[in-house]
Amino acid sequence: MVRLIRLIQYYRDRDGTYELAEGSCLNTKLPYYQIARSIGITYEECVRLFKKLKGIVIYKRGGQIIVKDWGKLEAASIAARN
Repeated sequence: MVRLIRLIQYYRDRDGTYELAEGSCLNTKLPYYQIARSIGITYEECVRLFKKLKGIVIYKRGGQIIVKDWGKLEAASIAARN
């Protein structure tokens, strides 16, 4: 989970975000397959991790990632490390 969150934060810092009603949307589209390959997990595990982050992160078809609350995302990363 930590690697997924760090990847999302990396793309936020590198490419930026834009605001939507739901939250901050990454400027980069990241399909499950690309994310899984980038952090060394399976496609299925990537889908499971996004389900665990439900309520904090929204994944939309085509790789659109919307983060509702960056603070909660960071807290989830810290909790996953402990």
